[in-house]
Amino acid sequence: MFDPSEPFYLQWHITDRCNLKCRHCYRDAPKPELPAADLDRILAGFLELRRRMPQEHARVQVAGGEPFLSEQLYRVLEKASAAGLQTRILTNGTLIDRAAAAAVKKAGCRFVQISIEGSRAVHEAIRGPGSFDQALAGARRLREVGVPVTFAMTLSKQTAPELPAVLALAKEHADRVGFHRLVPCGKGEGMAAELLSPEELCAAFVRILEFKRSEPGIEVPLRDPLWRPFLDKLEFSPVMAGCSAAFGGVCVESDGTVYACRRMPMPVGNAARTPLAELWDSPGMRGLRDRSELKGRCGRCAMRGQCGGCRAVAWACTGDPMAEDPQCMRRPTVLDRMYLWTLARAFPHREEPGGGG
Repeated sequence: MFDPSEPFYLQWHITDRCNLKCRHCYRDAPKPELPAADLDRILAGFLELRRRMPQEHARVQVAGGEPFLSEQLYRVLEKASAAGLQTRILTNGTLIDRAAAAAVKKAGCRFVQISIEGSRAVHEAIRGPGSFDQALAGARRLREVGVPVTFAMTLSKQTAPELPAVLALAKEHADRVGFHRLVPCGKGEGMAAELLSPEELCAAFVRILEFKRSEPGIEVPLRDPLWRPFLDKLEFSPVMAGCSAAFGGVCVESDGTVYACRRMPMPVGNAARTPLAELWDSPGMRGLRDRSELKGRCGRCAMRGQCGGCRAVAWACTGDPMAEDPQCMRRPTVLDRMYLWTLARAFPHREEPGGGG
């Protein structure tokens, strides 16, 4: 179900403290933080678990809250790197001064992901005044010391019109750019109306593919499971094989609580008290891996083994993690658009329908 070439991951929210109050944040009530001894226990548990996995590599992606507010950030990065794990940071980018950038480099961090939602006005409407320039400054300081930067955008009705702006910013200020769908949970629980329709999601997808084709110098990872059926036919890579929840890695909260996905807060145990390898085999994890239990459109789909939809979006919209993904693009209006775009790609002298997204 999950591409073994993708590193097995630990998404580790080492703190829930944050200096911003983003409108669509999937985080909710803050949890306490663990002492260093418990963090060491969790890291050892992840190393034990990854030895059982088919993936060749593994990574720790340190998140928050805002991870640069945690006193444990550099210690966690150094220990994970010393253990042979790839490391990255997921941040809003606003707290990265030159000293922080140098410390990130010294700790062996492979990538830093910075959230960018659009041009200044839209980004700051979501993330707060001053956050746009601070994020770009953080990206610049990281790249000055040789730490690659990924821009990450959350796709919603508010941000989708900003896609060209984000792509332009990535071309100037980043090494990679990635995209995530809005999941209406946490602080964003009441934002279901902001979800893109399948047709709107397709328009964004086409625009992203156009950028990926025209800008080979910038990596554009295509990780949404809904895109997999189209990408196979279009021969784009790298492509993740379906939803990663309970397949590609685990999420650990600041208090040790374990989820299958960072955007689907369904606890299966606590990694500070129970080995991660044991929690990986828990009923909650096994249930999510059983794709025969998928319902609705996802359950009937011939692509459920390669796609499976996003379990977090399904859960956030229905309360059922096995419900159909409401943004599924395998429907006539979307398939027609993708077919026309594929024809236009094969015959570039013709106008490309929908190519501007």
